[in-house]
Amino acid sequence: MIICQLTQVRDLTETALQHRAIHHPYLKALASGSLPNPQSAITDFAIQYQGYTSWFPRYLNCVMNKLADPQHREYFTENLNEEQGHLDEETVQQLEEMGIKESWVQGIPHPILFRRFQSALGINPQSQILCRAAMLWRQRFRFLLEKSTPAEAIGALGLGTEAMVKHIYRYITAGIESQTSLRRRDYVFFELHSEVDDEHAELMMRVAGDFAHQSPTNLDEIRRGMVAALDLRCRFWDQMLERAEGI
Repeated sequence: MIICQLTQVRDLTETALQHRAIHHPYLKALASGSLPNPQSAITDFAIQYQGYTSWFPRYLNCVMNKLADPQHREYFTENLNEEQGHLDEETVQQLEEMGIKESWVQGIPHPILFRRFQSALGINPQSQILCRAAMLWRQRFRFLLEKSTPAEAIGALGLGTEAMVKHIYRYITAGIESQTSLRRRDYVFFELHSEVDDEHAELMMRVAGDFAHQSPTNLDEIRRGMVAALDLRCRFWDQMLERAEGI
């Protein structure tokens, strides 16, 4: 029965992959360099996306506090530790095999890695102002997690976010590589999350599978949280595309 529920959860991730937020025209345009001013668009992305990344530990804590199962909470503790730059030997080896040096990431909190990316683009994060779209996205996502049931929260942060990161960041990485002269070390934030968050997604799918096994209604709640998170992200991409086309 548990295997059956986990299969249903994995089917939900396939549904999520079809959502516009994952293959949005904005992402495709960043990757292809087809925006009016591709480099300025990447710079604007780097400024505005910080609004989301800087709050990510808050999202993790918010969902973790809703969980009663110690094992489920442990998964989130591992995630929070990695957000602080604490990588285990297995992860380090995987990254080294990808060409990502341990010295680039070990012991470096992820917000610092993102600021490294910004600095490489000539951005001073302290002097930048978030646009309304970025502020609304991060606030609404946090509100979504705060008001949701545990199952909805797992759907939003797990299936609708962590499981989708590698697909989204492939577009971002392609745009950076084709439109800038940044070194790989400068934008390792994205490759690191594409690798590590894939593992986090697996753990969250186990949690989602456990919830789905407990009650059939939980699967509906997981789906509801997942779609809500994707809709919020899609709305942000819509507005970022408008900004990029007006640069």
